[in-house]
Amino acid sequence: MLKSGAGEATDDRVVGNIGDDAAIIRISEKLAALTTADFFTPIIDDPYVQGQIAACNSTSDVYAKGALDIISVLVLMGVPENMPSDVQTQMLKGFTDFCKSEHAPVVGGQTIICPWPILGGAITALAEPDKVIPISRAKPEDKIVLTKPLGIQPIMEVLRLPETGQDKMAEQIPAKEISKSIDYAVKLMTTTNRNAAKAMLEVSVHAATDVTGFGIAGHAANMAEQSKVSIEIHTLPVIKWAPKIAETLKIPLLEGEGVETSGGLFISVSPEKTDHLLRALRKKGYAAYEIGTVAEGPGKAWVRKNPQVIEVSG
Repeated sequence: MLKSGAGEATDDRVVGNIGDDAAIIRISEKLAALTTADFFTPIIDDPYVQGQIAACNSTSDVYAKGALDIISVLVLMGVPENMPSDVQTQMLKGFTDFCKSEHAPVVGGQTIICPWPILGGAITALAEPDKVIPISRAKPEDKIVLTKPLGIQPIMEVLRLPETGQDKMAEQIPAKEISKSIDYAVKLMTTTNRNAAKAMLEVSVHAATDVTGFGIAGHAANMAEQSKVSIEIHTLPVIKWAPKIAETLKIPLLEGEGVETSGGLFISVSPEKTDHLLRALRKKGYAAYEIGTVAEGPGKAWVRKNPQVIEVSG
């Protein structure tokens, strides 16, 4: 996703504004193609799991639009010259295995030599134009629903600490508890948003986006700006221990600015359908939460001062 305010498309075939999770191109009255690309540096040492996370993150953008039929995945990969070949192989295997589980065919890609390892994909999906869920149609009085807890950045940052830093963290939080939260974070990052997209289509929601690199405040701001409404976030569901770790590492998680990876869907739904959506999501295995409200306003979003914080364990 581009940052909000990226502008309007200049071609009549493009549906919606630049800055949505995926480009939406109308092919005919009954068919649209959605395209997106995403890649990033590793968040975990295990190359196979990193491949799964990268694939889950890459496919999420089209699922946020309600597009379930992925017809093409191109792998985007950068590898340092000294990266062992078995590490490269495991990264690709994790990526392709995840795509197979989504019935999303990997048809090619591009690999370059790069000082830093990177992995991601370019995704193409098909959908009916009138079933695509844009970011720009949130309506006053809507409720905001989130499908995954926040806190990936502080939880995973523990793995990057030097040994002395990890020891100091263990003095505040039992090591077993930190390990459980890391395992839960990995589970969240490898949980597809495909079934959440199915729930959105079943209920017929107004707008949606996924929560990734701009943090929940940034993605809420993008929706608010493009929908020309105001959004207040009053509740922050977070991975257990993430607030304590974020405070220690000076990460503004509770201000909504923690960076997420392969996060959940941020959905604007009418108040009449909110409970229906929550039930549909929970039935499909998501820990879904009502976290905010939409009102008339100048296109701004914010996290309420002293929001309700819900710590979630896996």
